[in-house]
Amino acid sequence: MKSIHPSVLKLLRFGVPSLLTLGWLAFIFSNSLQTGVESGEQSHQVFQIVNQVTQSIGIEKSITEAFIRKAAHFTEFAILAVLLCLDLFAFKIVSIHKKLYFSIPILSLSIPVCICCAMIDETLQHFSAGRAPQVKDVLIDTLGAVFATGLLIAIFVIIRLILRRIQGQKTT
Repeated sequence: MKSIHPSVLKLLRFGVPSLLTLGWLAFIFSNSLQTGVESGEQSHQVFQIVNQVTQSIGIEKSITEAFIRKAAHFTEFAILAVLLCLDLFAFKIVSIHKKLYFSIPILSLSIPVCICCAMIDETLQHFSAGRAPQVKDVLIDTLGAVFATGLLIAIFVIIRLILRRIQGQKTT
């Protein structure tokens, strides 16, 4: 069986997570460059789909379009934070196996990057017809990033505890 060349593996290890992150960031910024009318139409379509689904499973109360828009902000930046954390793992800045408490680099890198991206995102809306930047949206974006990062840290702590327990059982 033919092995994969180390340079190809390195490209995959670094390239794929980086491209996913950059692609997601391009998606976020492209949403901000939509006009107010385009953004409103897109939100309305999602609003209709979500309410059809909720009604089909027996939830009668309608979810508001404003909630859908804010949930989209939260979700976009939660996904961005996850992708940034994966980048940190790909570049071996963070590792579950290192003795360094890995949440410090994650918190000190991923969340500030997400905050900067959220501010750029809202600034872009200033240049789109019918849109305006809102500090509230930067806060919602930041909450999405903090939530996802906290969830990842909790998952990593659990994995690390499980690995330690497994290693402890092997030595006894």
